[in-house]
Amino acid sequence: MTLEATDRRRVRRGAVKVAAGVAGAALACSAAGLQAQAAESGQPSGPDQRSGEFRIAADGYYATAQVRTGAQAPLPVQVPELDAHVTVGQIESEANSAGVEGEDEGVFSRAFGTIASIGGAGAEFDVPYLVEQVALPEEAESATYGLHELEVPILGNLDAISGEVKANWNDDLVTEGGEGGVLTSLYSGVGEVDLIDVADLGAVTELLPIELPVGSPVVTVGAGQLLQETGTFPKEDGSLGAYAEVSGRFADLSVLGGAANGGISLGFAGADDGETPNAWGRLEANGEPGGAAFDYELPALELHVGDNDVVHVEPGFDETFDLGGLSVNLNFADYRDSDTVLAEDGTVASASGGGLSVRVTVSVPVPVVGDVEVASAEVGLLSFPELSVEVPQGGITGGAAAEAARSL
Repeated sequence: MTLEATDRRRVRRGAVKVAAGVAGAALACSAAGLQAQAAESGQPSGPDQRSGEFRIAADGYYATAQVRTGAQAPLPVQVPELDAHVTVGQIESEANSAGVEGEDEGVFSRAFGTIASIGGAGAEFDVPYLVEQVALPEEAESATYGLHELEVPILGNLDAISGEVKANWNDDLVTEGGEGGVLTSLYSGVGEVDLIDVADLGAVTELLPIELPVGSPVVTVGAGQLLQETGTFPKEDGSLGAYAEVSGRFADLSVLGGAANGGISLGFAGADDGETPNAWGRLEANGEPGGAAFDYELPALELHVGDNDVVHVEPGFDETFDLGGLSVNLNFADYRDSDTVLAEDGTVASASGGGLSVRVTVSVPVPVVGDVEVASAEVGLLSFPELSVEVPQGGITGGAAAEAARSL
């Protein structure tokens, strides 16, 4: 796998531009409390701006899932207690002129990716298929990882997962007068993901409105990808601004065998080559008034519920569907004003949001008590829990950053 796909991210339809003081968020996620304070005051936060330091941070994942079974009330069927979760295609990056926290002294950028982290049945563990690269020192080649197939107890099967990470740090990237460029780049590609075999749900299968054969997954997520990049860019006065850019694919989603079997199918609306990212976002901060901006695009999706008419799913969609006692909530988060920080002085840009989330709930009626939830499955696609850019007033002019690069 290579990072050539990043070039295709710039081919996009009808992107939305967010200027300072206006907001959004869904490809990215939560800004820290100091950043929220910066939004209110218009002043920079994070690294010590007076010393010329800057920081860019981002993390995200392709998919996450959690399944729970059990009930707090007597039921006509015996439902085992179960709680398991998995995060697939997780990536993280940071570029920090003051040094990356938790790393050795002299490490100023870090890129990290892992196939999956899994928990359940009283045990939490990371799948030992991960990759990390730091700078300094700056490696000449990217670090890669891959796995053809991974079977996750209870949760299901993950197919054909691969990734690539690169961390950079040199004078051209962090010094006044430099050309700027990429500080960190990450790629995570995931094949089909089958989640929750009906055989693992025990008596819960008797409560499903649709009969699925043993071995069938309750939820299937199609192949997709996640890309992330941070870096700097030159300004007319010779100083540098900074950016964080993310893109990915909202893959096809099938619940309870898909619409053809009476369940739910969700897919990309319009022509699709199956490879090109269909969601994109970029944050920039250049240290000048009005220089914090957020540019993004989210795709339109189509939802099929059984043989009903097609439902068009745009960002901001949030509806619940009933399939004979089984409840399915679909939420496609748009960018939220309250979770986006664009400082008026152009020193801070950050965003927060969710992506696509699906919650499937199985309930049974109990006399006196009412409906009791006995099982739930939650799936989230394409999310970034943090995306933030912080630069000094006036932009990156060298100072601490240039000295750090020259000292190693």
